[in-house]
Amino acid sequence: MTNEWIAGWVSHPARRPWWRNTGTGRATFASSIKLMSLTIASIILLAMATEAISGDLVQERQYLRVKIGGKDVRLEALFVKRADARGRLPIALFNHGRPAVGAMALDRSLFNDPGINPIADIARRGWLVVAIHRRGFGLSDGQIQSDSPCAADTFMGWMNSDADDIEASIGAVTRRPDADPTKMIAIGESAGGAASLALGARNVPGLAAVINIAGGEHLAGCAAVNDSIPLDFRNLGTRSHIPNLWVFAKNDLNHPLDQIEVMRTAFTAGGADLKLALLEPIGEDGHTGLSSNAGRTQWLTELDNFLRAHDLPTWPLSSLDVVLQKLQWPATSRAYVQAYLTAPGEKAFARTPGKQNAAYRTAPTLDDARKLALDACQQKGEHCVVVMEDDRWIGAP
Repeated sequence: MTNEWIAGWVSHPARRPWWRNTGTGRATFASSIKLMSLTIASIILLAMATEAISGDLVQERQYLRVKIGGKDVRLEALFVKRADARGRLPIALFNHGRPAVGAMALDRSLFNDPGINPIADIARRGWLVVAIHRRGFGLSDGQIQSDSPCAADTFMGWMNSDADDIEASIGAVTRRPDADPTKMIAIGESAGGAASLALGARNVPGLAAVINIAGGEHLAGCAAVNDSIPLDFRNLGTRSHIPNLWVFAKNDLNHPLDQIEVMRTAFTAGGADLKLALLEPIGEDGHTGLSSNAGRTQWLTELDNFLRAHDLPTWPLSSLDVVLQKLQWPATSRAYVQAYLTAPGEKAFARTPGKQNAAYRTAPTLDDARKLALDACQQKGEHCVVVMEDDRWIGAP
């Protein structure tokens, strides 16, 4: 990747999409001819829609037509990539978690969900990210899995059912002209991480790694999970032949440390390649805390190290030298610049021209990140300007 990774700039403003998910229901092809015509028309419009979600990224909303269990199923999907990307890109299959209340699944939106930020983080690292609403979520067909019964075989049933949706989608994703089917990763949070583990155990051609963010077996009040974990995770580890990265916070209320250790021991006993990263406590509950800016700041560092170790794309270390040169800073500032480049978006870097006074901040929106960075930089009474937004240099040459 060239220095354009830093220098690139796309002037499209972020816009609120007109297709926001309202969660008011879904159409099926068993409906009347009139309803079917409207559905087909909406599919065509949705498949063609491409919008900027930030200055450096574009998104595309689609319905994927797949077969699951011999049935035709429509799954809602969001594709995100760098606006300056060219050619075929490695594919990151991003898998969401489950809401605390099953009925909330219909209200999930691939655009307005805060989960768009980690999707953007991965896209900025050079991936074509596809987030797929599994059956029963958002505008996808089908029903969400029930929270019962509490039985030892329930958990693998859930994981495999979710993996069925992801695997069925791969064929549709890899037919895109901007997708490289020979290099894929599966990355998921919570239940999406567990689904990624089940997919990884299927040794799908082209799948190079699994990144599990706080995913495992959990059902509140169900003691059967204690019996199922050793068996299920040994089974998964025995069948998994690709590298795994697992990231958990030490205060994960869904997965206490002793349970994480049982999962790890069982998985590696089956011969799996696993790197486990245990992060310091994040907020009141590390399970949800991993989605925060503070959480992503930690696990993105683990992700970058893992991807580099396995020769998979992420931001190039050569960019450190490019930014230092633009700042006209010494090599002793390398760690500070690296921390910025690794940090989650949205983010902004402000500095005093000609001096080493600088500050960067992350925030849910780029506007907030700019303001926070400027405020922090100007605390010493110096005039400051924003010179970087996300991974783009926008300052004077």
